[in-house]
Amino acid sequence: MVLEQLDDGAQRLLLVLCLPLIDGVFATLLVTGAVSTFSDIVSVALTIFTGAGAIAVLYSESETRDEALSLVNQVAPVVLLGALLVGLIAPVFDQIFYVSRLKYAAGLALLAISGKLADVSLADKFSVPAIIVTGMVLSFRSAADISFGLEYVLPALLTSGTAVGALYLASRVQRENLSLEYIRGGGAVVLAVISASLFGYNVPSNLSLAVFMISLALSYNRS
Repeated sequence: MVLEQLDDGAQRLLLVLCLPLIDGVFATLLVTGAVSTFSDIVSVALTIFTGAGAIAVLYSESETRDEALSLVNQVAPVVLLGALLVGLIAPVFDQIFYVSRLKYAAGLALLAISGKLADVSLADKFSVPAIIVTGMVLSFRSAADISFGLEYVLPALLTSGTAVGALYLASRVQRENLSLEYIRGGGAVVLAVISASLFGYNVPSNLSLAVFMISLALSYNRS
């Protein structure tokens, strides 16, 4: 198996990176239009995939830049392949679910992740997979005439590729120069912004990306 070929650090990093692929969050975001623009792709890549959790695991499981780079090299192919599979399967969501209803489930899931990043105790009571599954049940339409398509493959690969690229960049930064608290805070705000857009609020398209870029800049310690 693939996991058996990875060392312990790579396995932990892969688990964090693949959670959105496994629990249905990424597929839901694809079909609900939350990953449709350049800003969306970068924002989702840097929060849902390569957020503070992934960066924290990367730095905690490596002592040098070379070790960090080795971890990324091990997990990158698996993440890209997983995203490709999700992109192929995602059209099924559009055919058997009312996407307009599914948007609310995606928004609630992102809000729960945001709360957990911000250490809001109430958020720990909500399971992201449970929110997605409940949303799927309430949004179920029909299982007839299911067919697969390629319309979500490109955004899926671009998002996962951006996430992997961000990890490569992060592997070359000395961990002493970053404050993960700022990254977690910025990630929480970004997810809340994306969630608001899924709930139907008029949110500037580049706001989430701008917030995360600011948090990254604040997290860098030059001393």
